[in-house]
Amino acid sequence: MSCTKRRSSFFKKIALFELKTIFRYIVPRKGEVSSSLMSFISLLIITLVTWLSLVFLSVADGIEKGWIQKLTSIHGPIKIIPTQSYYESHYNRIDLYSLSSGYHQKSLKEKKESSYLTTFDPSVDEELPLDFPLPHLDISGRPIDLLSTLHSIFHKAREKNLIITAQEYEITGAMMRLKVFSEKTMGFHLISQASYIMSFDDKNAPLLPEAAPQKTGFTPVFLPKSFMENGAKLNDIGQFTIYNGLSTGSMEENNPFEVVGFYEAGTLQIGPKCIFAPYDFVARISSEGQLESTDPILKGGFRIQTTPSNDVSSVYEFIKKELEREKIDLYFDVIPYYEYGFVKDILVSFQSDRVLYSFVALLVLIVAASNIVSVLLLIVYQSRKEIALFTALGASKQALVRIYSGLGLFLGSLGSFLGLGLGFITMKNLPLILQNIYLFKGYENLFSQSIPTHLSPGAMAVVLIGTPLIALVAGFIPALKASHYKPSELLRLM
Repeated sequence: MSCTKRRSSFFKKIALFELKTIFRYIVPRKGEVSSSLMSFISLLIITLVTWLSLVFLSVADGIEKGWIQKLTSIHGPIKIIPTQSYYESHYNRIDLYSLSSGYHQKSLKEKKESSYLTTFDPSVDEELPLDFPLPHLDISGRPIDLLSTLHSIFHKAREKNLIITAQEYEITGAMMRLKVFSEKTMGFHLISQASYIMSFDDKNAPLLPEAAPQKTGFTPVFLPKSFMENGAKLNDIGQFTIYNGLSTGSMEENNPFEVVGFYEAGTLQIGPKCIFAPYDFVARISSEGQLESTDPILKGGFRIQTTPSNDVSSVYEFIKKELEREKIDLYFDVIPYYEYGFVKDILVSFQSDRVLYSFVALLVLIVAASNIVSVLLLIVYQSRKEIALFTALGASKQALVRIYSGLGLFLGSLGSFLGLGLGFITMKNLPLILQNIYLFKGYENLFSQSIPTHLSPGAMAVVLIGTPLIALVAGFIPALKASHYKPSELLRLM
């Protein structure tokens, strides 16, 4: 037992000796200022590199996440879009032949609130055409209520805490005309453009400003802020023009609206053309108009809001499998946000930039590591006498490796934490810093609301783990050189 205690005490003394030796190269002492100065310069470089890498990666990651958050708030992390098979199905087309439906196409919300099985009454309604599609039947031969089945899948996903809401939305298109007053010409001019009209609900309403009090009974709408630059103001009056499909041709229909607010459209391609209006209004325009979009994302459907703790791809896979299990996948497409046609290129660009930024940060860290190698080689060269004495007094090669590689690890770890502190302070004050940088002035409208003020967890993990490891590896080269010195040759030079 006493032998074990003596051995333990011996190893503790060796470890304490090695730690003291490491600190001798860092803390300035009389006659050893040069070694401490070199260590300080190396520490300063690692701190600056860590700080810049953290801020750089955090800003890039924060802008991407802010952009995606805004995108998913408007369009939803996942959309479920009725397919062409749905629109051509018995379930959908039966409304046009039903008195209870008013012989008009019901919206998704109206279909949800009505009963499919009682929509068509043979005793009241006219006989269906011979080429009318047959209903979709289950195994027992009963007609399947497509939307009720879909909502049962939503209910199951909510029970599993995968989604928060699944809300109907409508999006359509119309020619928008807005009469605005120009202060330059002191007269009125007309803004006219083809626009998307999207319904707003309690999920994307937080992105919209508080609605101004209306002066008319017209439909309230929110326009992109770009309209303000062209002179549009609150309570301006405009109109949407659509074309009703009739058997004798098409008829132009004008729907007046009143501007009640302006929202931040962001960087989306459709942003400057997207106008928000109440659901019922958009649903009516969509059912009466003749405009068809080639992009399925720009059609009505369901906006799925996932829970923050769940990955979008896992929720997407769950819903897709449930649709296949219920045999209704033919009628609905499930599309996650990263497959939206109008944002694919931007997301690919973000991913490419992230890889590039990470590669640049890695290169910078390697450059900092090469500085550690240079500094430790100089320290080893200046400490040849000490190394000779250590070896002569019985210090092993492993002890020398631990001392100088430990010095590299200590410099890397301390520099990482100092860089973390500087990065934290910088990110907290980043909006104030950017406010005075002319370079960012042109992007103020795009990123002013999405500039991050906190460090990215991913960047912190990469830098705080990568920097000490790289420093440790860099410290091995001088440590191995120190361990290969022959004490007899060094003592001869003394």
